[in-house]
Amino acid sequence: MFYCGRALTQTGGGADFRTPIEVTDPCGHVSPLSTMSVIVDGVDKVREAAREELRKGATQVKVFVSGGVVFPAESPTRYEFSKAELAAAVEEAEARGTYVMAHVYTDQGVRRCLELGVRSIEHGNYMSEDTVAAIAEKDAFPDPTFISLVQRFESASETNLPSAIVANLQRTIASGKQVYAWAKKHQVPIGLGTDLWGPEAQRSALRELELRMELDTAPNILRSATTVNAELLQQKGQLGTVAVGAHADLLVVDGNPLADIRVLTAPERNLKLIMKGGAIYKNELANGPSAKQVNGALVDAVSA
Repeated sequence: MFYCGRALTQTGGGADFRTPIEVTDPCGHVSPLSTMSVIVDGVDKVREAAREELRKGATQVKVFVSGGVVFPAESPTRYEFSKAELAAAVEEAEARGTYVMAHVYTDQGVRRCLELGVRSIEHGNYMSEDTVAAIAEKDAFPDPTFISLVQRFESASETNLPSAIVANLQRTIASGKQVYAWAKKHQVPIGLGTDLWGPEAQRSALRELELRMELDTAPNILRSATTVNAELLQQKGQLGTVAVGAHADLLVVDGNPLADIRVLTAPERNLKLIMKGGAIYKNELANGPSAKQVNGALVDAVSA
């Protein structure tokens, strides 16, 4: 697991979940019960918060650099955190050999992130084509997370989302599809994520694959989920590949995902073998091999 800890957000930022009359919020403020975000203002506070999350085991630092689509803020900000504040978070991450990931939707916010060395652009639905083209030059990665928006749109009637937010979700999804097309045009490596958590996380990942099928080819989607994500996580050569010295993580499916990626969206039916770190956790192959036999076959194949 690559755990980012609590996200850093400014007062009134995208992860400040307080209502106008609240001073504290256990889910999004400095308190023993804080679970999702920490509200910080000023370079010193940002630096301290980044250090604290890294001290507690975060493998990267997450920051909110813009508002969101379903947050209660009445007017979305163009960007959040000053350049000095954002640079402090990047500096602290780089000092420990890791990086900053940013929740950001706006073009201005993404530009600021790229300028200051943020590595992962989460969402980015309102980027311009010029900004998309600049991502690859900055060794950064966009992560569209379509399912996080689609899920909220599809459940709008159950959650009683206001019509204005529903309309904004539709606009944001459409804009994200255009951004995706620009990323393909400019050969920007695209990550694959969901922005969702909890019991629905696995199902959400499968839905993300389905949504990507409307926009891309199966080989490209598989690259996003394997080699691109591995590089984004600074695990190139260790994850997302079958190679000598890599982690022995392997899925065997009934079907060819390069021809039809839908075989991955029904794991209970099509997923026949799961290997993680060389250990087999599921094996429904006929006359299934042992972990030693599978490892040996992998080594032989890679050596060949």
